[in-house]
Amino acid sequence: MPHTEAESTSATPSVPLPQQLPRPIRRAVSRKQKATAADGSSTTQPATVIDKAVFLRKFTENALLQVKEGNHEEYSKLVKVFLYSQRETNTTPEQYVLDVTPWISAVSANVSALDISYRELVSAILYSDWVAAPDDKFVHRYSTLILQIVSAHPAWVPQTMSALVRWFVYGAQASEVAMAPAVHDRLHALLEQVYRAIPTCGASMAAAITDAHPFRTAKANIQVLFLQNVLRTLDYAIGLRREVLHTVLNRIIHVDVEVQIEVEDLPSADEDEDDNGPNFGTADEEGIFEFEEDEVDNPVPVDSEEEEEEEEEEEDSDGDDNDSDSGSDISNTSKLGKIKFSAKRVVAKLDAIMSTLFTWLEQHSQADPLTQEMPEATSQLFLVFLELFNTVVLPTFKSRYTQFFVFYLCSKDPQYADLFSGTMMGVVGDPVRSNAPGQASVHTKVAAASYLSSFVSRARFLDGQNVRTVMGILVGWACTYLEWQEQLQRDAEEESKRRQPHPWAKTYAQAAAATNAAGRLRNSSSPSLTADFERHAVFYAVTQAIIYMFCFRWRDMAQAPEGGAIVETELANLRWCSEIGGIQRIVFSKLNPLRACSSAIAHQFAHVASQTNFMFCHAVLQQNRRTVSDSNEQNDSDSLSQSNLLRTELESFFPFDPMLLPISRQFIDDIYLQWQEVGEEASTDDEEEDNNSELNDEVEVVDQMVA
Repeated sequence: MPHTEAESTSATPSVPLPQQLPRPIRRAVSRKQKATAADGSSTTQPATVIDKAVFLRKFTENALLQVKEGNHEEYSKLVKVFLYSQRETNTTPEQYVLDVTPWISAVSANVSALDISYRELVSAILYSDWVAAPDDKFVHRYSTLILQIVSAHPAWVPQTMSALVRWFVYGAQASEVAMAPAVHDRLHALLEQVYRAIPTCGASMAAAITDAHPFRTAKANIQVLFLQNVLRTLDYAIGLRREVLHTVLNRIIHVDVEVQIEVEDLPSADEDEDDNGPNFGTADEEGIFEFEEDEVDNPVPVDSEEEEEEEEEEEDSDGDDNDSDSGSDISNTSKLGKIKFSAKRVVAKLDAIMSTLFTWLEQHSQADPLTQEMPEATSQLFLVFLELFNTVVLPTFKSRYTQFFVFYLCSKDPQYADLFSGTMMGVVGDPVRSNAPGQASVHTKVAAASYLSSFVSRARFLDGQNVRTVMGILVGWACTYLEWQEQLQRDAEEESKRRQPHPWAKTYAQAAAATNAAGRLRNSSSPSLTADFERHAVFYAVTQAIIYMFCFRWRDMAQAPEGGAIVETELANLRWCSEIGGIQRIVFSKLNPLRACSSAIAHQFAHVASQTNFMFCHAVLQQNRRTVSDSNEQNDSDSLSQSNLLRTELESFFPFDPMLLPISRQFIDDIYLQWQEVGEEASTDDEEEDNNSELNDEVEVVDQMVA
């Protein structure tokens, strides 16, 4: 029986077989019966033998009938027959099979009577450890009995699902590993039968999966076992995919966010270093998880009980040394070590979960070998994941790795990538009616722009035409927004002039009223073509998306003077595509987007743009630097304002920054575009071998951590 945290409350207690059960009667009276013939002579006839199966069936029938009359004595004996737990009884599995097998037919013959009045008996049948029995024939008979019960009484479906789903984590203990594959095969065979026999059981199955899901603090092997079996149910319970995958992604993203919280607790090696920017260059590719290789060479797995004991000892040690400086240093070092170890465990757990999901996606996203096209089932699955991305992942700010499932799926078909890009652009919305009712929130729009830019920048499988198309749409959006703001500014100025008091105003009161109306118009409703992050947050997010994509994909937007391939050392006279013609206007507009965008991206854009002779905007950055101190003072005075929250999101959220989970990244590396400096040639084979060697080292580290 699988061991879960709720085992003590959900499992039915085990009781040995009753000793007082009446034995089947094999002789009615004697071995032979004497009968008298018509002439008075005596003859001998065979004794009537009562079959054991008939006896047990009659016993079961009488026991159930007596419950209606208020007598539970025989019924209690019947319940005890099925109570069995491998962990809580001395009965061997082989003896359990011998004892229970005759009773299966007896209960099956009376299954129509097993309504809600016999909850104890049905619970004993469902929660017995039958699925781990060593006899396949016994398991088949037992599963048939359960199927008969739920078919005759659908009211038992929720309890049946709960009893079966608890076996998803079987195999987490060392003693269960050998039997786990057979147990899971038997389990899913019955679940599939129940799902097909009772179409309305889907809601109960989904609810049971949600309720039985391990806590995020559970060990990695338990999380993986449960997820593997949950995903296996979706192979036959296709109608549950949306609901069940919603639960799965919610759980994954909770662990993902926990990773970011754990890492934020780590002190920075250089407190003056800006860690909020995106990763540019191989030196920074390790990002916030750089400590994985540097700090732990040989992580040792620790059991939960041992870990608690160590923590208690460390706490006692800390308490004894609080009076001395050296003791304080030891305490701080110990706490830092625990934080780092905790972060590594969470990272390893997230890696194991994500790699399990990637493995399942890989199995369900294979192209047709004849047409090389994705089957309809895969396209439907992608649509489900895209919908879940919008509802679960997109609104979550601190997600770091969960979103890579959609990145992986988009690599399987160009249509998937187009659909994802179009969906994100749809969330950003129309530049003119961005604040209309029914539109997404500003935070969601900013996040969508970040996802779109990071996706296009990092997706190696996107060709140049797709990159130019997305860039053209975003540049057009930003230019339209500027035109709209300029038009609003002109209209406001004309309205302000119209409301100015005329020299021939009849009275002083009329002149004062006109002046006040013009002032209210200027101060509240009129737009302003100046840098205002809260008012123009979506515009700044779109502009940052444009310049971020330019830094990564400028090679897809340029051609050599003669129309050939670009030579990295000859960038003076490149020809640029028409889709990016409006970038100069955006960058030099009065809204000053380089001041609002992430400083790391703004400086990198200025560097790449000047190196490629696309444009020169270092002067704008210098001008912005002169006013940054005033801006910081204003931000400090209202650190919780909407403007600062949006600015934090824009400066620190780059959703498809490098995948650093050692196991999961093997699904991403081949489709992922690494940063390449201007004038730098593509990576050589030797560099790739070095990267593979580093990856193998990381995999070994995580394997040790998960063990």
